[in-house]
Amino acid sequence: MPYITIFVWSQKIYHQMKNLAPILAILFLFNSHSFYAQVTIEGTYLPVVNTRIQQVWDTSATLMPVPTTGPNQLWDYSMAFDPSLTLVNLDTFDLAVKTPSTTPYFSDFPDATHASFLRSPFGLADSLWLYFIVDTLGVHNMGYYSTSADAQGLITADPMEFVMPDELNYLDTIYDTSRYEGYINYMGFDAKIVRVNLKTMIADGYGTLITPDATYGDVMLGKEVIYEIDSLWVDLTGGGIYSLIQADTTDWHRFHFLRNNTFASTHLMQINTNMAETDVKYGWYTLPVDFGSINGTVYATTGVPVTNGEMYLYREHSNHTKNDILSMTTINFDGTYTFDSIPYGEYRISARPDLGIYNHAFTTYYGDTTDWINCQTVITSNDTTGIDIHIVIGAPQSTSVSIQGNVSYNSLLKNNDPIPGIDIIVEKDPEDNPISESTTDSFGNFTFPFLDDGDYTIWVDIPGLNMVGSYSITVAGGLVISNLDFQVGSDSIYPLNLINTIKPIQSHQGNVQVYPNPFSEAATVSINLKQRSKIVIEVIDVSGKIVSSIAENEIGIGRQTYSIDDLTSSGLYFIKISINEHMEVLRIIKN
Repeated sequence: MPYITIFVWSQKIYHQMKNLAPILAILFLFNSHSFYAQVTIEGTYLPVVNTRIQQVWDTSATLMPVPTTGPNQLWDYSMAFDPSLTLVNLDTFDLAVKTPSTTPYFSDFPDATHASFLRSPFGLADSLWLYFIVDTLGVHNMGYYSTSADAQGLITADPMEFVMPDELNYLDTIYDTSRYEGYINYMGFDAKIVRVNLKTMIADGYGTLITPDATYGDVMLGKEVIYEIDSLWVDLTGGGIYSLIQADTTDWHRFHFLRNNTFASTHLMQINTNMAETDVKYGWYTLPVDFGSINGTVYATTGVPVTNGEMYLYREHSNHTKNDILSMTTINFDGTYTFDSIPYGEYRISARPDLGIYNHAFTTYYGDTTDWINCQTVITSNDTTGIDIHIVIGAPQSTSVSIQGNVSYNSLLKNNDPIPGIDIIVEKDPEDNPISESTTDSFGNFTFPFLDDGDYTIWVDIPGLNMVGSYSITVAGGLVISNLDFQVGSDSIYPLNLINTIKPIQSHQGNVQVYPNPFSEAATVSINLKQRSKIVIEVIDVSGKIVSSIAENEIGIGRQTYSIDDLTSSGLYFIKISINEHMEVLRIIKN
């Protein structure tokens, strides 16, 4: 192919690559809640799995004003996408949210926690499989695989693009440098595309957003100031030597409207402008599609329908840092309930009977369990019926033995703020039978005023968070046991004062247990698998460094044990256990 053809093609690639940047940030999986007079964005939200989102694009943007910044804004874009008012270039494309392991290019991004398939109006940026990591730091873009007819190939990010922190408050500013590289084939020549992003992210405003679809409160305006360096390299001789054909730089601004606790994408709308913020290049807004309903009946232990109470709907992959309730509804007089207008996807459901009527009743999840880990997933497609729950009833207690404690965020996450409205469960040992339930008050405190003599374990239930330690206590003789405090980090709940025991954690993939804890020479990881699984075990020290790892590609059904015996220093460690797409994190101590 003559050089001039390569050069002309490079112009086309560069034009298309400049349209990739807005695509790479489409899945801002953040959310917000009111905090006094402003908005806080939490970046560890995941959207409802298997939802499908529509993006309505306007690539001419003739009616779009540049967003105003600052507090308490009103952004009215209700008419900005109206094709009846102007000759705008409107088009609608789907964005599908997927579990990474179910996608065709998961092997290229095995550490991804989130994946999506994207269509867009731009050639090279059309038909992309995007892969992300959501961890305690926030959201990171790992790269994508393009199946576009214009240019197919794998694009990876190293270093990854930092999309969003774990938490973002008004006026927070973050700087990031990322690098994308990919190899594609065009007319018989191997070509390499390289992009370096220098990016400043600013939480530049909050207020109310009006789109053609709806009005949203508690919206954060996130602005990105982007400086891009693009280069195209082509192997003209076929000898593996790539020659630089063209290098180019671009700077521009990207505005994101973000909101908390939505079913699908929390990225409500995006507008792209020039660096001077005088000209809008294009914009889009999102809306979920494929709505159905979930309904069923809540029963008491006698088989009679529950007549009063509330129902809670959660996303399958709940938020790491808070009690992530998508929707609430009431239990009807005949025990029935309905969640209506629910986008297709994967959910979890719990019932909370009126305790004034149903003494000693527990908040009970679908699957008739008192904790979210053992809850069964509800997968919706159209109208999903027969999602029935039989509430769990505890045993009446007569002895005046009291236990007290508190639940709060840790100092690194939210400055030891209390967490109200969290269910605390006392289980009777050794049967692990739920005996009594309490709820934290506005100060994060909980109390069990009556417990019979015996041995107990305390369980804290926050959807999306694993218990990595618990208090095992023996009560007798009317004693009051206090300071049974728990703290919440970005991915786990743990006792604040001491770890008496590590409680086995049930996952969808099997039973996970680490013992002894604390240990001196070696700890054993025991996993009881219910299906053939891929297992990765990583031991992480308090600085975040991986100090030991074990990986098994495919292990059969049954109990498997692994020894952790190569830790040279005493102290606190975390064991991260990944079973297929599910993960547990446990705290262990070496003496």
